[in-house]
Order: sequence, then structure tokens, then C-alpha cells
Amino acid sequence: MKLRAATLIVFLSVVLLWLAPPRAASTIAAAPGVETEPQRRSRQGPRRAPAGRAPRIDYSNFDHATAQHQKACDSCHKFPSANWKQARQKEPFPDIAEYPEHSSCLDCHRQQFFARERPQPKICSVCHVGATPRNTVRWPFPTLADTYDASPKGQRAASDFGVSFPHDKHEGLFGELEIEGSREARYVRASFKTDAAPRQDDPAKQNAACATCHQTFQPQGDADDEYVTARPKTLAEDAFWLKKGTFKTSPRDHASCFTCHSTEGGIEPMPTNCAACHKLLPAAARLGLVSAHDDFDPKLAASMNVSDRATLRRWAGREVARFRHEWPPHDLACTACHKTAQMNAAEPQARRVPVLSCGGEGTGCHIEPTPDGLLNTAVARKLADPAFTCTSCHVVNGRLLTPASHTAALPAATKK
Repeated sequence: MKLRAATLIVFLSVVLLWLAPPRAASTIAAAPGVETEPQRRSRQGPRRAPAGRAPRIDYSNFDHATAQHQKACDSCHKFPSANWKQARQKEPFPDIAEYPEHSSCLDCHRQQFFARERPQPKICSVCHVGATPRNTVRWPFPTLADTYDASPKGQRAASDFGVSFPHDKHEGLFGELEIEGSREARYVRASFKTDAAPRQDDPAKQNAACATCHQTFQPQGDADDEYVTARPKTLAEDAFWLKKGTFKTSPRDHASCFTCHSTEGGIEPMPTNCAACHKLLPAAARLGLVSAHDDFDPKLAASMNVSDRATLRRWAGREVARFRHEWPPHDLACTACHKTAQMNAAEPQARRVPVLSCGGEGTGCHIEPTPDGLLNTAVARKLADPAFTCTSCHVVNGRLLTPASHTAALPAATKK
């Protein structure tokens, strides 16, 4: 019996050695000059992704410019959304106030919807705060501007669209229409004039039409502190620090537009025609808050502790950061500087204020026939020293070369 047991043990040992994987043998020291398989792999380093592979798509950010998303707006956005009464309880009117349903996305993004990602598929964060079976809350929709801007999503978002608003078609209309009763009563025409001549000599009355949509943003009023944030006491007296009342507001949702452009009013474009107003911005304008020629420095804003999204958005669109609307010498008619016949909100170049407007309609505020004007002096110093930084009006753009519009304004001012 002992002999049989010993024979069986020897037999099993041989079988196990024979069945052992070859890789195990590679752990034995190799002869000099012979590389084992693990040694060869260690010299190759980590594996690299094949060259030319397309970058991964970030499905947590929805981009309207993607070719697959170039569809009719109503293929995803249904007017009105089912929640419009709940979303606009204070001032209810039919509107799109909710993100599209899942059915709008599943045809193309079924794989992303069922991706094994934790804590939830990335694509869900486009609309959802948490996207779990117990948390189906969605982010506020952008048409609910105040609520959306205050949300974490709104704080970091940049719109894909610019709004096409032809001022020349609305200026006279706003000036001649009156509101009767509640919102449901809509505007009624009291009289309508198409002449371009001002109806009043008082700038405040001339600006009444503009004030329908544009008011002074964060006005100082009677407050003693004129700065948006606390100004350091050690800062040089002439150093720039953002002041209150610098900017003007602009409509951020459909409330003003749908007063006239409603299904009841019948004025084109209808609320269902999103593309009539919402124009896709160029790629460069959708990359971030700032474009190359805006008089805005994010680091400077951060040093001022300016974090308000509305302030940053307005500042980022300004060519002249130092111009302050709430300042007595600037209490002019809006049309003294803004040429409404040329202004379309979706076209940044059309919104530019002509430099000659700073001449104060012949009064020589900043441009004078003599060399003593503010712009006259700045242009002369820049010509003498290209490294000179003009800080009279600008924060960032003053470092650039003097644009042709500035030099052309000087001889034009002498002819006024």
C-alpha cells in the first residue's frame, strides 16, 4: 500500500509539472544574454493609443453646432412645454420652459444613455442635476433667465446663440405704443410715426423707447459707494476699478418679446419660429466668455472679486470698459452714440459705437479740433511711442496699435 501511494504521488507531480503554463517558467533566471518575455515587455514601456484617433466627445456638454444637431428647432423643442404654467407662475404665458424629452435624444444617443458610467451616464448631466431613480430634477431651462443664471449650470454656461434683434424695426414702435391693463391686454397702438427726427428735446423722453428693454445695471443712485466691489485703499487714484452703473441691461428671456410676438397677437415671427431670432454663433465666440477684441481681462475681474455672471457677461462684450452710463455728462440721448438703424444684436460689429460719438455731437467732449482733446493726446502719444498704453478709456485694448477708426476720427472732428 505504501509503494502504491508513493507511486501515485510521483505520477501526479509529473502531471502537474507538465500541465503548468509556460509563462511560469519565465520567472527562472535566463542564461546570460537571453531576454525573457517580461524583460522584453518592460523595455517597451506602456502601450500608447494609435496615432490619429479622434478625441473623445464630451457628452456632458450639448453643442448645437454639431452636424447631427442641425435640425429644425421644433424637432426637439415643443412649444409650449407642458410645464409653462408652473415655471412662470408670477407672469404665466405660453413658453418653452423645459428641456426636450428623452425621445428627442435616444435615436442618436442610445449608447450614451446606457453607458456604464458612475454615478450616472455623462450625457444625463446636460439636463439633469443628479439623474438617479430618486432624483429626476432638471436644471432650470435658459429661458428662465434669472433662475438659470443663479444655478451652477448657468454660472458656467456660454450660449451657442446670439439673438437677432433689429433695433430699427422696434425703436419707433416702442416709443408710440402704450400698455393698457394687464399683460393679456397686450400693446395697443396710440399713434405711429416713422420719421427719424427725435420727438422730444429732453434726452430722458427720447430714451423712453430704449428703456423698454434697457435700464441701468446695478445703479449707484444715491449710495455713497460708487464701486461694484470694495476698492483697495492702496490702489493708485487713477487706476481702473469697475464702477456701478457702468452697463445697461438687455432682455434675457422671452417675457418682453412674447408681449407682441405671441400666438394671440399674430405678429411675426411667431414663438414657434425659434430660428428667426436665435442665430448660431461662430465657433470662436462659443468657446468662452470673451472674444479677442473685448476690453476685458478675466484676471483683473477676479482680482476685483467680481463673480456676478451678469456683470461678467456685460463686461466681456464691451470695447470700452471705462465708459459708465450712469455719469451726468453721459446723460445723452441713446441715439447720440448708438446708431439704431445699423444695430442688430446678433452682429457684434453692428453694435460698435462709432468713435466720433465721443466728440459729443460737436461739443468736443473727448475729440477736439485742437490737439488738446483726450483722443487727440492719446493718439499723438501712441504715435510717438508704440509701447504707450492708453488707459483713458480702455483696460486691455489700450495696449494695441491705434486702430484706423481712431485716427480717422480726428480730422473728421475738425469738420464738425
